[in-house]
Amino acid sequence: MPDRTHPDDIDDGPELAACHGDDLIGDDFACDPGPYDGPCDQIDPADIELEKIPRRLWEQVLAPLHRSIRGYIARQVRDERMQEAAWELVSALDIADVQRREGRISARAKAKRTGAPLPSPDADHPVTHRPVQINIRLRADDHARLTRAAQSVGLPPTTLARALVLNGAAQVLRDSGA
Repeated sequence: MPDRTHPDDIDDGPELAACHGDDLIGDDFACDPGPYDGPCDQIDPADIELEKIPRRLWEQVLAPLHRSIRGYIARQVRDERMQEAAWELVSALDIADVQRREGRISARAKAKRTGAPLPSPDADHPVTHRPVQINIRLRADDHARLTRAAQSVGLPPTTLARALVLNGAAQVLRDSGA
């Protein structure tokens, strides 16, 4: 029976001792993985052998894993050409993760700058009143347009619809002089 030493039991030296975290750069993200949590927490990274998996499936295998676990798995590949391909894929996945994270951050910042303001409460509108629900029926194309508009300002569609209804009602009241 082959020796199945757990990756946490392997002594990789002091250079890899403190490399568990999201701020890993360079070769540090090839450290041994820490606790296994996330979508693949039932799979021990030591059990994933890229040499036994068709190359076309590598991305599906590595994408849901934390970047340090991806690096660990790529480091375990014995064939030099396959290891180079694994590192290229790991790097591409890491770059895609960073771009997605930066996209979410910029979308949040844009939503804060350009988001539709909700009407501010007035003195006539005390919070002690129980809210009333209003249902609005939309055609599928109108709902799709509302959803696109809400995504462009970083709000859920229902929040944008509420803001539009309340701001529109306030404008009608202002225009009518009521």
